[in-house]
Parts: sequence; structure tokens; C-alpha cells
Amino acid sequence: MANEVTFSCSLKAVKNGAIINQSSNMVADMTGNDMMQNTQNIGTTAELVVFGDITGAPQQVMIKNLDATNFIELGGDSGLTVFKIKLPAGLSCLFTPSSATLYAKANTASVLIMVAAVEV
Repeated sequence: MANEVTFSCSLKAVKNGAIINQSSNMVADMTGNDMMQNTQNIGTTAELVVFGDITGAPQQVMIKNLDATNFIELGGDSGLTVFKIKLPAGLSCLFTPSSATLYAKANTASVLIMVAAVEV
């Protein structure tokens, strides 16, 4: 079967006469069978984000910060030095990770996140 995975993102901003209105949509094949969605409590020390039974780097990952106040940081290593993404409270991000290893760390108190991922 083909085109089992659909993902999209958009960005719109309007201020002082300037406008950004961009969106991108993609459809991809899913050669594996595993997908997952769960919540995970992230503490203030970097910890691995769990992808369930997905082996290798997932094709797509969506993370939503379910906290009302605290941000989280995402990175490729436990020191968050390989790369770092800041995800503010209430926001989501969608990305294709380069490996199966993803770390998260909460700002000042534990944060509940929602993780959804699909296998390549």
C-alpha cells in the first residue's frame, strides 16, 4: 500500500502590513507497521523520549507540550548539545528525526508531553 502517512505544517503572521502565509503538505509511504501515541512525563533532567516498538529513527514525530506554563527542550543527546529545540507551553512541533535517540528536558518543573510517531 502507498501514501499511508500524511503530514503538514503551516505558518501565518500578519502585522504592520507584512504577511506570511505558508503551508506545506506531504504524503509518504510507510514501509514498516508500527505507530504510536502516548503521553510522557518529562522531568528537569534530560531523559529519552519513548517511541514504543518503533525501531530506528521514526519517519515523523509530533510532540505537543501539554503544560500551561513550562517549556521543554528537545535534543539529540543527554546534554542537549547536538541540537536544541525549545517547545513552549501549549505548542506542538512536527519533524523527521535523524536517529531513534531523542532527549527532552523540562524547564523548572515536570511537564507532560504527547508523543506521536510513525515508523519509516
